[in-house]
Formats: sequence, structure tokens, C-alpha cells
Amino acid sequence: KYNLQNKQRLSFFYGKLRKSYLKKVVKLILKKFKSLNLHATILFIKKLETRLDTALYRSHFSYSFNNARQLISHKKVYVNNKIVQHNSYLLKKGDLITLDRNVFEFVKDNVLKSKF
Repeated sequence: KYNLQNKQRLSFFYGKLRKSYLKKVVKLILKKFKSLNLHATILFIKKLETRLDTALYRSHFSYSFNNARQLISHKKVYVNNKIVQHNSYLLKKGDLITLDRNVFEFVKDNVLKSKF
């Protein structure tokens, strides 16, 4: 029961991620965990926080994860001047995120309405 609740909380916190995706990430992290000296939980959170949809939501460019995913799927988000259509695209340090001009007002409103 406790594990189920934790999985549900984590999934909800990151925009209702699928169980299969969480399993895949956990397996990948456990492989890396053996080679690195970091705790597996830290690696897991880093992996989830570097997703493109998470970055858009955390930067207040969108008001929800679903909205961030919609921007991505409608080809309104560019990473390093290339259109990205995958919500789970993993950002790297130094990546430049730009948005289509058509959504500028929308993003501006979201940033101004956000409660930092």
C-alpha cells in the first residue's frame, strides 16, 4: 500500500507518468547506480527533472504538464533550433529552449500569472 501511494504521488508530481515509463527509468538508473557513487534516488530525480515537459512547467512557460506536452506535440518548442516532439526528451546542460512566435503571448501570460 505504501509503495503504491508513493508511486502514485511521484507519477502525479511529474504530470501523471505511466507505470511502464517509471519502470524503464528505474531499471536504467539502477544500472548507472552501480557505476556512480551517487544515491539512486538522486539519479532518478535528476532524470525526471531533465525532461523537456518538466523544464517547461518548472520555468512557468506552461501552466500544467498537460499544457507543456501540448506545446511540444504541436511543434511549438525548439531545442537548439530543432523542433522536438517528444515530451520525454532529456535536456543536457547548455541546451537552448526556444518557443514559436505564435505562443509568445500565451507564455508571457503564464510567466506573469505565476507565483514565484
